[in-house]
Amino acid sequence: MRAYNPRLDKRRFLGRVLNLFSYFCFSFVAGFFTGRPDVVVVETDPPVLGLIGLFFSRLYRAKFVFYLQDLYPDVGVALGTIRSRALVQLLELCTRSALRSADRIVVLGEDMRRRVLAKGCGHDDRIRVIPNWVDTRKVLPPAGCNSFRQRHQLQDKFVVMFSGNLGLSQDLERVVTIAASLANSGRIRFVFIGEGAAKTGLMGEADVRKLENVRFLPYEPKDKLSESLSAADVHLVTLKRGVAGLIVPSKVYGIMAAGRPFIAAVEEDTHIAQIIQEHACGVRIDPESSEQLKAAILRAAENPAALETMGKRGREAAVKCFDRQVSVGKFTALLAEVSRETSLSKG
Repeated sequence: MRAYNPRLDKRRFLGRVLNLFSYFCFSFVAGFFTGRPDVVVVETDPPVLGLIGLFFSRLYRAKFVFYLQDLYPDVGVALGTIRSRALVQLLELCTRSALRSADRIVVLGEDMRRRVLAKGCGHDDRIRVIPNWVDTRKVLPPAGCNSFRQRHQLQDKFVVMFSGNLGLSQDLERVVTIAASLANSGRIRFVFIGEGAAKTGLMGEADVRKLENVRFLPYEPKDKLSESLSAADVHLVTLKRGVAGLIVPSKVYGIMAAGRPFIAAVEEDTHIAQIIQEHACGVRIDPESSEQLKAAILRAAENPAALETMGKRGREAAVKCFDRQVSVGKFTALLAEVSRETSLSKG
């Protein structure tokens, strides 16, 4: 089901409220023009969708699957982007109502499962962990000369890359500061690929510091993703402290599929840390630690063989555990399970 969203300015409180209210209204109307479903699946972005899904699952006597990509209002409060008590209470009501009523709750990792259970709104037997995925047939390891490195004159450089949403949860200002401290290294280059709320500020900071070892590039087309991801010698996966389990940086699966290693500045009990522990495809450091991050980058630059080994392990894990077919198969099985319950209850 698709619904119109006017997308007003999110930087203003009134714009955020009107965005939520208008999308709620348009989605509600659109729901009456769909066929009668057996299962209603609703994601959490925007967060008000949970109430829409709950309403129509009851109207059509269908099973309700609440698919969490993030956890609101918790993530907004943690990042300081939601300060209005009224908006926090509204979003909390939406999320808690959906969690309590869902027949199944799909989360992206064990850390998110723990967050849901801590809210006291979801029983463990209704929660399923289904990670986001990557199509490993389309995102592939490097083969021969990398055209992205050639195009951006990076052939003889050690490339530290952050590719994805340049948002407020990634603590990327710290990365720019570290780049400044390594400006005279000559060999190390920091490449940011993507867009997001933090990009303008990051570019401004790099410009003020006159950093020639930092580049900002737009998103690459999907058919060029293998080239851009595999152009890095090492990727960065960063999260601010306190947001673990509220969001899961799914960019890691593309990195692994491309056969590249990564440095993850994340807390110890996160889904990403679990991937590193199980598959030895990256290095975990504490979040918000400039010293650890700089040291990890310098160690990586001096150990190409170790990076190559981690990259190969990441590729193997991506194919085996995080390929699109694997996760879609889990989701298909879940939908079949709840559909059978619908048939039994109607019978």
